[in-house]
Amino acid sequence: MLFSGFSATYKFAKYSSVRILFCNIIFMRNCIGVSTRFKCTKVVSNSITKKKTTDEAPWRIIFFGSDDFSLASLKPLTAKLRTGTLLSELGVVSSPGTIVHKFATDENLPIHEWPPATSILQNYDLGMVVAYGKLIPAEMINSLPLGILNVHGSLLPRWRGAAPVEHAIMNGDTETGVTIFRIKPEKFDIGDIVRQYRCSIAPNETAVEVRTRLATFGAKLLLECVRDLPRCVTMATSQPSEGVSYAPKLTPSYAQLTWNNQTAQQVYNRHRALAHIHPLTTWWYGRPVRLQNISLAPVSQQTTFKPQNSTASSCKSALDFLNDIQPVNRANSDSNSRPGRIKYSHKSKVLTIECADGASVICDNLRVLQKKMSATDFYNGFLSKVSEADWVFGVQSREVG
Repeated sequence: MLFSGFSATYKFAKYSSVRILFCNIIFMRNCIGVSTRFKCTKVVSNSITKKKTTDEAPWRIIFFGSDDFSLASLKPLTAKLRTGTLLSELGVVSSPGTIVHKFATDENLPIHEWPPATSILQNYDLGMVVAYGKLIPAEMINSLPLGILNVHGSLLPRWRGAAPVEHAIMNGDTETGVTIFRIKPEKFDIGDIVRQYRCSIAPNETAVEVRTRLATFGAKLLLECVRDLPRCVTMATSQPSEGVSYAPKLTPSYAQLTWNNQTAQQVYNRHRALAHIHPLTTWWYGRPVRLQNISLAPVSQQTTFKPQNSTASSCKSALDFLNDIQPVNRANSDSNSRPGRIKYSHKSKVLTIECADGASVICDNLRVLQKKMSATDFYNGFLSKVSEADWVFGVQSREVG
């Protein structure tokens, strides 16, 4: 019995020692595993905050923008940043007081002053410029591993410049689109094309309406590019050398009407393009008059109008287009035709104004000097006080016959 009890005690002690030793080994292995996992996690965290390679998402993007067209692209980028799947950082370069600056402030996005320092740009993989209006220098472009993409509201190389939508409508284009391209230094809108989207322009659409649509299309196209990085950047193609035209900044001179040289369709196109910036301007015997709410006269009254072939002029620059307007040959039209001549309808209460081709545009609101008035107000205040033979726009002299 003694030996039996001793044997049992010995076995218990032996097995207990083995179990303790085994547990110690397991504990040490787990500690090593935990340490290893913590160490790996630290390395991964450093690789995100100090990322040097640009071969996979999430991307670090710095965004340049200022207006509502820019904001349409910044909003979905911000939404993707919140998910953490496509973007890891999103910085913004914008001036105080702009709608983009306010949005970035509200969303707690990092905001950088222009021009951002190289040390700041080195923290990002890619730049995006949307309606920013500044020429980006080569040093800044080269500081970003994937360069800088730009969203432009035209089908480049057509309408390079500051006002592509307005020039497209003013020229009578029936198609436009959005281009994503890689920025090159020294000149605007000459870089390699990454993606393009085509869309039509409706006959009565204004520049504001088309621009709003293009802003939405541009934002979607830009997100497609981000999802396809870096392949879409490396696969970019050069712009064609044919079909180049220019869309310089709009000035009040574009809104000056010359009734002898402009058809009804051209006047209407200018109104669609410029009304939100510069209302079309003419003269009433020395008084400047701004025409508002212009439309084409009914088709039944456009018997002498011949539509312009926008395709034929697709390669002209904006300045060529403006300077190449020739007086319309009215040899076969009404001998009493007089560009700028005004008619007033007591029934419809509108002004009908004759253009160079004998066709007319309609206007029901005007601004004479700083006073806004209806067509009826203009009739009562000006037309009714002179001979109907003197009802004509475009006369800068104050003398009325």
